[in-house]
Amino acid sequence: MRILSRLLIASTSLLAASLIVSAPAHAWGKKKHNRHDGKAVACYQKVSTADQYRTIKKRVLVQAASRREEIIPARYKTRTRRVVVRARSVSYTTSPAQYQTRTRRVMVQRSSVSYRETPAVYQTRTRRVLISRAKRIAHKTPAAYRTVNRNVMVSASYEGWKIKHNKRGEPIHCKVQYPAVYKTVQQTQMVRKARLSYETIPAVYRTVRERVMVRKARRHKTVHPAQYRTVSEQVLVRSARRHKVVHPAQYQTVRERVIVRSAKRRIHRSPAVYRSIRERVLVRRGKSGWRRVKAPAGGC
Repeated sequence: MRILSRLLIASTSLLAASLIVSAPAHAWGKKKHNRHDGKAVACYQKVSTADQYRTIKKRVLVQAASRREEIIPARYKTRTRRVVVRARSVSYTTSPAQYQTRTRRVMVQRSSVSYRETPAVYQTRTRRVLISRAKRIAHKTPAAYRTVNRNVMVSASYEGWKIKHNKRGEPIHCKVQYPAVYKTVQQTQMVRKARLSYETIPAVYRTVRERVMVRKARRHKTVHPAQYRTVSEQVLVRSARRHKVVHPAQYQTVRERVIVRSAKRRIHRSPAVYRSIRERVLVRRGKSGWRRVKAPAGGC
């Protein structure tokens, strides 16, 4: 509905604006024209439009929102409980140490080790010493050669055909045997192969005198045992002790008032109340203007 009413008001305003035009300045000037001076060009008529209103819906506050606080008191109850009258305590007592005289064997001197050196024993002896080892010398005899003549076949015997002509000039094919061809060449032949002969040279020795060790130097170890003696001394039989005595706590039953539920604050909120009303509002103010009209029959 609101959209339809707005469309109607807008169309009416456009129509009024198209009809109303302002009068031209030269049409109603201060200069007076004679009635018979000329022909009227345009005629205008004064018109006016009334104010335009429309009715709208408006939401107004009837009752404002409110806030109310409510205090809910705490709840208590009586109960019994066990409380400490005297706390648990601890005390200590000390027992002295106990001693006793005992004899024991103590070391006077530790065990020790001493060493004695025995020198080495030497003796002069003769022995055979190798001066040069036996060796074997190789002697090489070269090979012997001689030069000999030898017939060598150059080409072997073969058969061939030969063409001859008779008295009448006719060709005659003859089979011919060709002998082998030899020539004498010189060749070197080995008469004796190369040989190796060996000569053995014996080893050479010499007798020498030298000093040799018969017995090595020795180190003799002597162990001296430790020395002890018996002594009397006071020894600890039992150490001093600290005894712990625990005194238990003492309790008593008492009655007391305890809180079951704490006091709290409750807030009640009331929302604001609104209602819709109708109100008439001005949409467009009325205005005056001039409208062009047709000239009257008698003229202006």
